[in-house]
Formats: sequence, C-alpha cells, structure tokens
Amino acid sequence: MERAGVVSFVMDKCTVPAIGQALAREGIAVRAGHHCAQPILRRMGVEATVRPSFGLYNVMEDVDALIRVVRAL
Repeated sequence: MERAGVVSFVMDKCTVPAIGQALAREGIAVRAGHHCAQPILRRMGVEATVRPSFGLYNVMEDVDALIRVVRAL
C-alpha cells in the first residue's frame, strides 16, 4: 500500500495566510503558499494551499489539534 504524509487544502471562508497564521499561533507548523507548484495549483484553480506534513513523530493529538483549529476558523 502506498502512503503519504502530506495533504494540502484550502477553505472557502478563510485565506491561506490566515489559516497558516491561526495554526502557527497554536504551535502547529504548516507550509502556507504556492510550494513552488504554481502551474499545477493554477490548473486546479487555486493560487496557494495549506500543507501540513505528518511524520513518524506525530501523534493523533497533533492531528486533532490541527482539526480543532481549522474547524474554529
């Protein structure tokens, strides 16, 4: 089975920088921007995304914290 620890998202009601800043205030590190992938992002109709990356060091509480902050926006 193939697995990936990276997911990118946008929200209709919030800008990418605002999402990144809200997560940073809670100590959650993400990349927020175009990630040097402007051609594919534009093809998908967006200019930027929020990209959290998960690794072996993350625990479910990390994911829960990210979801909690995003839902509050």
